[in-house]
Amino acid sequence: MVGFHLFAAHLRRGPDAPAPRASRHGRAVARLLACGALAVAVVVALCAAPTATASATAPATGAAHAAGHAAAPAPATTAAGNAGYTAANLPDWAIGPFTRSADNPLLTPSGSGYEAAALYNPGVLYRGGRYRMLYRAQGSYGGPSQIGYASGTDGTHFTEDTADNPVIGFGLAGQQDRCGLEDPRLFELHGTYYSFFTSVHPKADGSCYGSYDISESTSTDGVHWSTPWVVEPNAGNNKDAAVVTGADGTPRKVNGEYVMYFGQGDTGTDIAYSSDLRTWHAKGSTTPRTADPLDVHYPKGWQPYEVSVAVTDYRTVLGRPANQDIVVFTAGTLMANGRWFYAISEEEFSGQDPTLMLHQLSDAALTPTPDVPYEWNGQTPKTVWTNSIFFHDGQWMMYYGGGDTVTGLATAGLRRPQPAPPAATPFRTGFEHGQPAPDWVDGVDTSPGGGGISGVTAYSGASGPEASARQVLDHDGTNALMYSGQATGAADDHAYMRLFDLSGRPVRTGRDTTLSYWIHPQAKGADAPGVTGDNSSCVALDLVFSDGSSLHGLPGSPLTAASQCGTLVPGQWNRVGVDIGKAAAGRKIVRIDLGYDQPGGKGGYRGYVDDIALTNTPARTATLSSVTPAQAAPGQRVTVTGKGFGSSSHGRQLLLSDAGVHWGGAGDLGTLHIDHWSDTSITFTVPKPSGPAVSTASGPGNIWRVEPGSVASVAVVTGPGGGTSGTGQFTVAATDTLSDYYNDVGISPDTDPGCGALDNGTDTYSADALAAAAPHPLTPGARVDIDGLDFTWPQAQPCNDDNVRALGQTVLMPHRAGATRIGFLGAATNGAHSGTVTIHYTDGSSGTATLAQSDWGNAPGAGNTEVAAMTYRNQALGRQDHAFHVDEQTVAVDPDKVVASITLPSDKDLHIFATAQDGTPAAK
Repeated sequence: MVGFHLFAAHLRRGPDAPAPRASRHGRAVARLLACGALAVAVVVALCAAPTATASATAPATGAAHAAGHAAAPAPATTAAGNAGYTAANLPDWAIGPFTRSADNPLLTPSGSGYEAAALYNPGVLYRGGRYRMLYRAQGSYGGPSQIGYASGTDGTHFTEDTADNPVIGFGLAGQQDRCGLEDPRLFELHGTYYSFFTSVHPKADGSCYGSYDISESTSTDGVHWSTPWVVEPNAGNNKDAAVVTGADGTPRKVNGEYVMYFGQGDTGTDIAYSSDLRTWHAKGSTTPRTADPLDVHYPKGWQPYEVSVAVTDYRTVLGRPANQDIVVFTAGTLMANGRWFYAISEEEFSGQDPTLMLHQLSDAALTPTPDVPYEWNGQTPKTVWTNSIFFHDGQWMMYYGGGDTVTGLATAGLRRPQPAPPAATPFRTGFEHGQPAPDWVDGVDTSPGGGGISGVTAYSGASGPEASARQVLDHDGTNALMYSGQATGAADDHAYMRLFDLSGRPVRTGRDTTLSYWIHPQAKGADAPGVTGDNSSCVALDLVFSDGSSLHGLPGSPLTAASQCGTLVPGQWNRVGVDIGKAAAGRKIVRIDLGYDQPGGKGGYRGYVDDIALTNTPARTATLSSVTPAQAAPGQRVTVTGKGFGSSSHGRQLLLSDAGVHWGGAGDLGTLHIDHWSDTSITFTVPKPSGPAVSTASGPGNIWRVEPGSVASVAVVTGPGGGTSGTGQFTVAATDTLSDYYNDVGISPDTDPGCGALDNGTDTYSADALAAAAPHPLTPGARVDIDGLDFTWPQAQPCNDDNVRALGQTVLMPHRAGATRIGFLGAATNGAHSGTVTIHYTDGSSGTATLAQSDWGNAPGAGNTEVAAMTYRNQALGRQDHAFHVDEQTVAVDPDKVVASITLPSDKDLHIFATAQDGTPAAK
């Protein structure tokens, strides 16, 4: 098994971690900024240079600036700074949206001394007409850090106007081990400057990154600092002190004490208090706090690892009063949506009880992007991180580190008040960029009207019940809300998760108010092995009203989670539309929740919700009575009959859903060919299994395809108010063409290496390398004879589905008389894999055989014949040099019978690009 994968683990590591947060790479700063770095566990490949690794002692050519001065700015970037948030959808409590400075990067590495490799993560204040900055500096990638000083008058151009740099160094801190001083914060109160920073301590063997503590130092001028002292002991691996300040960076007391949020190892957020900014303690105690993280819940694998900045008494919207709660900036992978980024987000804590989290963004306030090379590349690629934000001259100024290498600035003005939503659609979201995002992540609603929780715990692999936006499965676009949990089987199992806070703009329900959404309850399978029975379908959106009542609790409620059990079809998208006006007219909606409710329903549940809408248009509901024929192949016509469809398709939609793909909806990427539309019947053509390449969230792909042998559903939408018929179904006729079953992109061109995901990451075969492979070059449609079996390599162009990832599906086979074996072209990923293939014969009998594939990065093993060998593969950031292979495997079949179909193993790491049989064609 090849262990070459992108290494970008930007984690503040605990005592047993093997390396510091900054990756240990060779140093070639200028080329990193110019072209991008491919950091792998074994090698570091920089662009297409003849030498694959950079010398650790090579000078940072092109990155230096004059000794004692900050670098001149690089060419301006115009990339927007915000991720999923805009002025239209950012909640009032959050600061933003942010825009990167055209002068970025403001500071870059220079010379051969303590800041030769990296200069980043600054703490900045505006005092006395100058912007004063403390920054983290490293002399080599992965090396220990010290703290330098620079200042300027315009906020973007800084000068290291002191000969005392580093102003907080190993000597001042008494660090004989020289393990590092990291990520300085800078505050000022009554003429005294305070700096809080993370001190790194050695392991027992003398190597660094054994433990951390929070250290503090003071100064009267920002340059000459006192000997640091320990604020929080290193036994708790404490770091990243975020003292609550006002908008100008001045520390503010909350309930009579200064408050400091900080990181408790990599496990969560903690809090401490002080009367003098010098000695800190737990609430009600005089001893330092070493444990007891706050109750801040994040999805498993997404949690922020570090606390950045905390601000109270701040403004975000023009004409609105200052917010007296506390906005806390965090940094981590919460905002990554399943992809690895280190980004910046925000949370809101109560100004009356700083331990109580009120809201959190579900997306990033600032995310590294490929068109911003100083963030996308560097010592730790795909990384932004902040120590500092304050309000000055009419805007918020957030200074941050990019790629753990350089310093940047992003700004945000005060937003204009947003107009009231249109009366016809007061709320709508598909969780996409620019649309409302959840105000909470995985939060149980225990507030008045909320359903609370009982008997529900964490789904396998999670840390608690989940409800958060993801980029995994969606109805249309790229995002949807994922939900999950584990019911214990108690008599009152339920969990209500809070999603959207509408209290600032309550939605008043009228007689014609409707709630609609799409929901995909997952069925037990390879993608959801922890699901039990129909648990995933026992879920519904819930509305909480200003009077403390809720939709699920109203007498005769039109929608409850329990009522959806057995009604929603698992494994596909279901549209839910309910008239809530009759039951709740006159009430004001202040929250949208998601509820699970199945008393006694023991087991796991998981699924996705998308395209939520509250509308006030009277619905004109259609009635669907039949779908004919019951089975139809791609390209054939299907007729839907019923009544109330309308005289034409104008303003109406026929919706088709199959295997997670959708056609006909306003936001669907696929379109349907409508052959006939009348008030009582609609005829359409089933989409063919392939279509033109389109751009999707995961790269180009043939999205216009139905799944052979699957059950497709159709529905008719007759008006903007969401009047929707019931759902009809038909079976998609199966074919014996393997390409109709393709479900994975395994080949990419060298010009677009990140468009596939053969190994569940971004690794793929290179189309260019396949074309030059030996002994058999493989190009689209190439014929290959392997030991008497005639294979055809996929016709698909790169970046399109080109192989079958084995997920237990049944594939029809061309009928061949006298066949003795079936051959497969493919390879395994993530190690060698094998599984049972079931062979179904035309006489109704069946047999089994073992399909064993070698890892694509290893030489062919037993039972595998080499078809094509290449010298590299593609990854998102470029090529990786190593030998990779396509192999052939065979399984024996009964020559006295005719193979009708095969059922593949359920192993996502088995990949099949082509099949072939010997024998001669047989009549069907």
